[in-house]
Parts: sequence; structure tokens; C-alpha cells
Amino acid sequence: MKKLIYPLLLAVVLLAGCKKKNEPNSPAADLVVYGTIYTVEDAAPEASAMAVKDGKFVYVGDEDGAKAYVGEKTTVVDHRGKGMVAPAFTEGHAHYLMANGMKAMGSLQFDMFDTPYELLEKVAEAYQQAKKDGKPAIYGFGWTYQVFEMLGMPTLAELDYVCPDIPLYLSDGEVHKGLANTACMKAAGIMDEEGRLVITEIQGGEIVVDELGNPTGLLKEQAGNFCLRGIDFHKLMSAAQATEAVTLTRDALHKNGYVSFIEGWANYYGNLSFYDAAQALDEGGNLNLNLGLAYEVESSAKDREGEFKKAFATSTYATKHINPRYVKMFVDGTVETHTGYVREPYIDDEGGVSESNWTPAEFAAITTNVNAHNYTMHVHAMGDEAVHLAVTGFASAGNKEMRNTLVHVRNVLAEDYATMAANNIIVTSGVLWHIMNDMTREILSQTLPETYVNQFYPIKSYFDHGVTMSTHSDFPALSGSSEKPLYMMEISVTGVLPESGDAPFWTEELVTRQQALKALTLNGAYQMHNDQERGSIRIGKYADFVLIDKDVMNEKTCPAKDIHTGNVTATYFEGQQVFGK
Repeated sequence: MKKLIYPLLLAVVLLAGCKKKNEPNSPAADLVVYGTIYTVEDAAPEASAMAVKDGKFVYVGDEDGAKAYVGEKTTVVDHRGKGMVAPAFTEGHAHYLMANGMKAMGSLQFDMFDTPYELLEKVAEAYQQAKKDGKPAIYGFGWTYQVFEMLGMPTLAELDYVCPDIPLYLSDGEVHKGLANTACMKAAGIMDEEGRLVITEIQGGEIVVDELGNPTGLLKEQAGNFCLRGIDFHKLMSAAQATEAVTLTRDALHKNGYVSFIEGWANYYGNLSFYDAAQALDEGGNLNLNLGLAYEVESSAKDREGEFKKAFATSTYATKHINPRYVKMFVDGTVETHTGYVREPYIDDEGGVSESNWTPAEFAAITTNVNAHNYTMHVHAMGDEAVHLAVTGFASAGNKEMRNTLVHVRNVLAEDYATMAANNIIVTSGVLWHIMNDMTREILSQTLPETYVNQFYPIKSYFDHGVTMSTHSDFPALSGSSEKPLYMMEISVTGVLPESGDAPFWTEELVTRQQALKALTLNGAYQMHNDQERGSIRIGKYADFVLIDKDVMNEKTCPAKDIHTGNVTATYFEGQQVFGK
């Protein structure tokens, strides 16, 4: 018996030794990464190594522990001394699909400081080309309202002169105002065939008229969206161009370290082309992006009930990486142009405070209906009164589990923070706009009350009150900033637009680097309902992470003013490298 036992014991020891060579009780990892790792996990915020198997983290800890996960086929990435590793970023609200759709179909693009004359000149050239190509309409984007207001808006007669018989719609850079010619307003039903104005009021919008009551061609807020429907984008953008827009969006996001993104207006062109393209890409294994698609229902819609039915029907587009269960709505416009719904009256508007696109009762009823269909509210709100209306509606009628979200949020009443926290209301903040130079402050002070000039886009208050805050760029509405996430981090920490030389703005609302990183990662994942799967570096989560060439979290080696100089050198989605050498 003894002669038999010894060989058996020796075999057990040898087998145990072979298993230890790879890793305890599991096969070797596909990928092991060494470096300064920021996990965004409170229990273990830093690590020096991590291992990935089948797209998920299987180890996060020190270097010695990671060695057991290295096998013959394991890819080893040594990022030690080269910067830092962090969870991949989440873009909480932007319009990449819209912007890249315009590129794909060859729409007119305007620079931020183009003059009205330059706009008309570009339209004249586009008109000649459209006639040659047989295009049914002309669409453009990017002119600046403040510049045109100062220099003089193009008149309807001028727009008709350069584009007489093809529908023309030119959105400003914020997508809150538009210039339309007579052909476009006729196509939308705003004017009849004789050129008479037959629609004068649109809920949540304004058809601007002159002293004689004739349309000027300028449309604000929902009036512009209403008119935009006069353009048949099915004929302007092909299925192939929609696919191109999605792939351009994916690649741009990966380059900046994003692997999760909510498109804030996925039906912008009045159709579901982007839904079709994204679904086909994901089913073919080529999306490589965790994508949220928000269907907007406008207060100007002729058939609101029908629009909500269309929104809920988008559930058929759900895939492993696509969540279409978002309904986008506008509560108001923008404070700077007096279409934001505010509590303190605008100085130069005879006591005006603007108005909301929906009544409180309408908004509450819509929230109940949307949440009952298992959709999340994704709501634009800028003025403090608009934010209050939305917060109150979410609290009274919403489902906390749906994580109803406020987008942008320029001003907040002190009383609303506690309500947000108690009702699990998410804020995705436009922190890129938490900046102010002296010239802009002087301009705004002529029209806005002091509070709206010196305090806007809070950041720290959300953390202080327990409100989950993510970040977004609202690309392409960047206002001179960059959509890069480390720009957002620097502004959140310093209150200064990088390299501008301006004085810090509203310093009481600035946050720590750790809070800024959490807003860019884990809080964004929470907003997108996948914080248990993504947003931080933890065993069991998908291996979404980035390599950055500078340790921007280290205050000793990286001054706050240099955070934006860090660059994403590699982006990984579910353990696969999707950007970088």
C-alpha cells in the first residue's frame, strides 16, 4: 500500500504546481495590465495590476497577484511609469449622430463666427449644387445667434433670393434657433401656397414676425423643430450614410476614451435611420459601443399621442449594446436667449420669465406614462423654474428605478437638490459651460439677473446633496471648449477654460479630481442603467478601460491646469482594444 500512496501524492503535488503557474482554480487571462490604476471603487480605489478573461475583469490588485494570471497566450500591457489606467468614459448626452449625419450627407457647415453675409454666400453656392444634384432640400448647421443678432439677421427676402424654390433650414450651433426660407415654411404648413402665414403659434416655440406681422425667417425653439419636419431627410440621407454616421461616431468616441454614449436626439431627422444602422452594426459585431438612443417627443408635434407610441415602439431595437428606452423632451430653451424658463425676470424683457413647453400636469402625466412603459425620461431643462417643474413632476409621478434624468441644468433652486436626491433623479451636467470670462459676464449682465450671470452649471452641490451627476459635452454645441473628457475634468476642478488665462469661475462649486473622474465614469454608467456591469474597474465587470499618458490624478506631478494635456493612448471595450497602437 505504501508503494502506491507515494506516487499518488507526488502526482497531486505536481498537478498543484502546474495549476499555480497560471492562476488559482481558473485558466490564464487573455490580458494582464500593469500600471497606476484608478478603479473608481471606494473599497479599493487604486491598484497596480488587473487581468481580463472573456471580456471581463477577473483580477484587480497588486503585481504579484497578477503574475499567476499570465499564461503562454496572455497579452501583457506594461503601462508602468507611462501615466495611468482608468475606467473608460461615458458621454451622458451629445449629438454625435446628428453631427456626423450632416457630414455623411454633405450638409452646410458654418463656423462659429461666420457673418450673415458669409452664410448667404454659402447658401447661394449650395443652392447651385443642389439644383445640379437634384437635392430635394438644403440643410445646414452652426451659425451663432449672438453674432447674427449683433450684425443683423438675414431677412426672409434674402434667404428666398439665394434659395428660391428648394426648402432651406439652417440650424444655429445650439440647435435652438433656425433660419428657414419660404419654401421650407410652406412644406411644413406654416405658410400656405400664396405665402400667407397660416400657423402663428406653436407650443414651446416662436415664429418671429416683423412689425407688420410677416415672418422674418427666424424660428425659435419648437417652431424650428416644427419647420424642420418640412425637409424629407429620407431623401437627403441614405442608409449607407446613416451607417457611416454611426461608425464615425463610434470612432470619434473611442479616440477620446468613451465606450458608452447616449445620443440625445436619435430621431433628429424625423426617421429611425440611426436606429437601423446601429442595430445592424451591433448584430454584426461591429458597434463596439454601449449606446443609448433617445427618441424625442416635441411639444410642437401635431400628433403627440402618436409620437409617444412611436417612441415606445423603438424597444424592438434593443440589443446587447443598444438601450433605446429613453424619451427625450424639452422643458424650455436657453437662458442666454431668453427662452429659458426662469424665476427671476429677464432685465430687458419687461418682466418676462419665458414659459415651459409643458404644463406641470402634462409633464407629470407624461412621466407616469413613459416610466410605465419602462422608458427613462431624458429631459432638457436650463432655467431654474424649468428644472423645478421637471423635478416636481419626476417626484410626484415618476418611478425612482427608472433614473429619470435632467440634461444641462443651468440653474437650480436650493429647494430642489433634496428632492432630486430623494427621488433618484439623475443630472447629466454640461460642465464644459461652467466657465465665464469678463467680457461674456459683461454682456450677460445687460440682460440677465445677477444670479444668472455669476452662478450657473453647479457641480459640487450635486455631490454635497447626494445627487448622482454625470457629465456630457452636448457635442457639437461646445462653445469654444473641447469634447475631450479631461477638459471636462479640468473645468470641474479649476472653473477655468484650459489655456484661456481667465480667472476661476464660481469656485464654491468646484470638485475634487476623484469626484470629477467618478462623474465621467461610474456615475455615467449609473445614468445608463449599467453600473453593475460597467463604469469602474472591479472583478466581474466588463473590461472597459483607457490608458492615459499622464497621471492626471496625481496632484504632485500634474498641476490642475495641466489635466487637459493628458491624452488617451488606448481604449478597450470588453477587453478588446478599439483605439490606439
